[in-house]
Amino acid sequence: MELTRTRELLPEVIWRESSPSTNAELRDLASAPAGGALPHGTLLVTSNQTAGRGRLDRGWVTPPDTAIAASLLVRGFGRSGLGIGWLPLLTGSAMASALQPLFGEGMRVGVKWPNDVHVRDEHDAMAGRPGKKLCGILCELLGDGAVVVGTGVNLLIPEWELPTERATSLLAAGADVGAGAEGEEPTLAHDAGRDLADRVLSAYAAELLRLVDLAAADPDAARSRVARQSLTLGTEVRVHLPGGEIVDGRARALADDGSLVVDVPTGGVLTVSAGDVEHLR
Repeated sequence: MELTRTRELLPEVIWRESSPSTNAELRDLASAPAGGALPHGTLLVTSNQTAGRGRLDRGWVTPPDTAIAASLLVRGFGRSGLGIGWLPLLTGSAMASALQPLFGEGMRVGVKWPNDVHVRDEHDAMAGRPGKKLCGILCELLGDGAVVVGTGVNLLIPEWELPTERATSLLAAGADVGAGAEGEEPTLAHDAGRDLADRVLSAYAAELLRLVDLAAADPDAARSRVARQSLTLGTEVRVHLPGGEIVDGRARALADDGSLVVDVPTGGVLTVSAGDVEHLR
C-alpha cells in the first residue's frame, strides 16, 4: 500500500501484506542489534494481522482488508513529565482526533479508559455508555526505554462481520469512508479504502507525535487534553479488579500516573491502575 501522506510525514513506514502481529514485528526489529537505528516515528502497518492480541492477551483478528493494525515506535517518552501509563491515553486521544472528522454532527469519538477508542451517538438515551469500540491500543515497553504503540482500527468491517455486539467500524457506524465502486463492498483493496487508511494513519501519527512532544513541554496541557476526550470521566462505572472483586462508583479523575480515580458510594476512593471498567447506565 502506498500510504503517500503517511510516508511524507514519518521517517520510515514499513508495509506488510500480512503480519502475525505488527507489535511483535516492530519490537523484534527495534530489539535487533541494528534496531537502535530505527528512528522515532517508525511505523509498521498491515491490513491483514493474523495473530494479533490486545490487552490481557485477548485476541484481535479481523477479516482481511477491512481493518488496519499499525505499530508506531516512540522514543524518549520516559523523559517527558508524564509516566508511561499516560501513553495509551495519549494514543487514544490522537486516534479519536483522527477519526472524529469522519463522523457527522452528534457523533462523538472519545477514549474509554484505559486504552480503547469508541464512538457514540450523543443524542442516544443511553449516552452515558461509551458507545461501541472502533480501536484498541496496546503499548509495549522495550528494554532501551522505547515504546511500541500498537493500534487496531476497524475501518471497513461490515456490521454482520463485527466480532462482538460491542464493536463497530467506521463503515458500520456511518462514517464518511469515501465512495467506492458502485455495487461493491468497500475494502482496503480498492482505491477509496486505501485512501481512507492513509488519511486515518497520517492524521493519527501526526497527532500522536505532537502529543508526545506536548507531554514533554507541558505535561498539564497533555493531561487536560486526555481528560477532555475521555468518555469515562464523570460516568457511573463498574470496576472488575484483577482478583475478581467488583466495585461500583463514579469515575472522577485521572491520577498522576494515569490511573482512574473512582468515588465509591461508601465515601471512599478507589484508584484503578489495572482491571476492566464497565460503564453503567
